[in-house]
Amino acid sequence: MKTIVFAIPLVFTAAVLNAQENTTPAVETGMNFSFTTLYPGSGVPSLTSTGGTGTVEYNLNRTFGVVADLGGYRNSSDVNFNPTTFTYLFGPRVNFRMSRITPYAQALFGGARVSTSLTDPVTGNSFAENGFAMAYGGGVDVKLTDHVYVKPFQLDYLMTQTPNIWSPYGNQNGMRFSAGVVFRFGSK
Repeated sequence: MKTIVFAIPLVFTAAVLNAQENTTPAVETGMNFSFTTLYPGSGVPSLTSTGGTGTVEYNLNRTFGVVADLGGYRNSSDVNFNPTTFTYLFGPRVNFRMSRITPYAQALFGGARVSTSLTDPVTGNSFAENGFAMAYGGGVDVKLTDHVYVKPFQLDYLMTQTPNIWSPYGNQNGMRFSAGVVFRFGSK
């Protein structure tokens, strides 16, 4: 009889823990609206751009995942320059999964392509440069259903390292704010 009394809570606890672990999705995809502010340096005013990002996260387990983040941003307020930035970033994410919310932190590395409508007066070529990029930050996902979450915010430090007309070093430091929706598939 004592064995049964101990076994019932043990089996119940194992079932609850197993059920919680099964709620971890195998893959998460997201679509976000993004707002970036870049500070080129050398006394040049900041550039504000709007755009979007698409993300895919493969979860290794309940806590750790690997993220691919592709984003495009355009500053349409400057009619003479019109800088457009495309970022392709990859890296680890740490998730703090709770029943209704999932806060996370991430460190992403990759590249950026910056192009502009400004043309070289000698060659007639438009300016386009590729370079290193990274983003450090985090955000929160809030549960709507088992497979749909809302991302009220994600805030990242975004650094791109592309040669430009303002700085010989080409470092642009900035912030990226994103908000959107996340879809979850499968389970771990």
